[in-house]
Amino acid sequence: MQLREMTENDLPPVLELQRELAFQDWNEKQFLSEIRASYAYCVVCEDDGGSPNGDTSRALLGYAIFHLLGSDSELLSIATRTSEQRKGIGSQLLKAGLNKLTESEDQCFLEVRKGNVKARAFYEKHGFKQYNVRKNYYSDGEDAILYVFKNAPTA
Repeated sequence: MQLREMTENDLPPVLELQRELAFQDWNEKQFLSEIRASYAYCVVCEDDGGSPNGDTSRALLGYAIFHLLGSDSELLSIATRTSEQRKGIGSQLLKAGLNKLTESEDQCFLEVRKGNVKARAFYEKHGFKQYNVRKNYYSDGEDAILYVFKNAPTA
């Protein structure tokens, strides 16, 4: 597996992954805007490529999009192909963004559906702490749980 910054060439497989997971409805224009934004960090994970038949193409396994806004950053989206979940890809993508936090007072925020127990456990495993709830936040009336990750002080 290899992590690298997302490029415009990644948009077709990113949109395909989003459709596979059916968890948000960003369009190509929105992803393109994120890729081009100076404050955004968009990262993809792809397989190492290469197969016994000589194919060297690389498959997109996951992506993450962060806004790096000084001391307050935000995770906007993270996704891993269903067939590749529970293999550490999400953890690598999350850590790639959290590694961009530079100062000890830096923090990263995110929101997640209250009913998304799997995602909430993932974030909590990685040090995110719940700090608030947005009632009826999503269009279907579900609450959003707000989380924050605080960068560890440096010695």
